[in-house]
Amino acid sequence: MKTIHQLISIITLSFLLFSSCEKIVDLDLRTAAPKLVINAAITEGSPCTVYLTKSQAFKDNSAFKTVADAEIILTDENGNTEILREAQNMSGLYLSNMLGAVNKRYHIQVTAEGNTHEASVVIPNSVPIEETYIYEIKAGKDSWYSPSFVFHDPVDETNYYYTILYVNGNAMKSIYLDDDEFRNGLKVHRILYFDKDDNNDNDLKTGDQIRIEMQTLDKGMYTFYKSLFSVAADGGTNPITNFTGDVLGCFKGYNTSFADFIVSPDAIYSESDE
Repeated sequence: MKTIHQLISIITLSFLLFSSCEKIVDLDLRTAAPKLVINAAITEGSPCTVYLTKSQAFKDNSAFKTVADAEIILTDENGNTEILREAQNMSGLYLSNMLGAVNKRYHIQVTAEGNTHEASVVIPNSVPIEETYIYEIKAGKDSWYSPSFVFHDPVDETNYYYTILYVNGNAMKSIYLDDDEFRNGLKVHRILYFDKDDNNDNDLKTGDQIRIEMQTLDKGMYTFYKSLFSVAADGGTNPITNFTGDVLGCFKGYNTSFADFIVSPDAIYSESDE
C-alpha cells in the first residue's frame, strides 16, 4: 500500500463549489501508472502552498518524484488572482503571496504535464481548545494514559475536525478524525486514545511534553481524509478528491488551534475519579 502511505505522508506535510466536484479515483496500488499528486492547502493568515509529486508503484522505494514548471493560479471570491511562484530551494513546491482569510472561498487551477485540474475551498473558523488533561484508562491490572482536551463545538454549523498528537516533538501516527453530527453546539471532551506503537512501544509517562493540534477542515478535505484512511485500513482503492481530472490529492482549506502541556500528576484524571 505504498501509494496510500505516500499520499498520507505528503498530505501530512502541508467547502466545495459543487458536490459534483467530488469524484472517485480508482487506483491499482500494485500496477497503476504514476499519477499526479496535488497537495494544496490554505489557512488563515498564511500563503497557499501547493506540492506536486508523482505516485509510485508498490515496489518502488526511490525518492518521490516532484513536478516542476507547473502553472498554478489562485483566485479568491473577490476576483483577486495570482500565479503561484515555484520555490527555489524545493522542487515541486509552489507558494502564493495572497494570504488566507476565514470564511473566504478560494479557487485553484493547476496545469501540469498538459492537463488542468481545479478545486475550491472555504477556510473555516478555528475552534479554541479550552482545557487539557491526561485520562488514565484502566483495564484489570493494566492502565495507560491518553491525552485529552475540551472544546465547545460551534452551534448552527457543520464542523469537521482532524487532530494531530505530538509527544516530545514527534507526531504520532494514529488518526483522530471526527465531525459534530451527534454533538453540534455541545461541550466536547475528546480523548486521544494513545497507541504506544506510535511512540517506540513506550507508554506516556510523567514529564512527557504533549502538543495537541486540532484542525478544523472544509468538507472536501474531511471527505478526502476519511476515504483515504479507509483505503489504508481496508485495502480499497478509492480515495476521494475534490480536484477535477484524473489526479490524487486534495485542496485543503483549514484552520488550527494548539494546546501544549506536560504529563504530570496534577494533569491526570483517572476512571476511578468518576
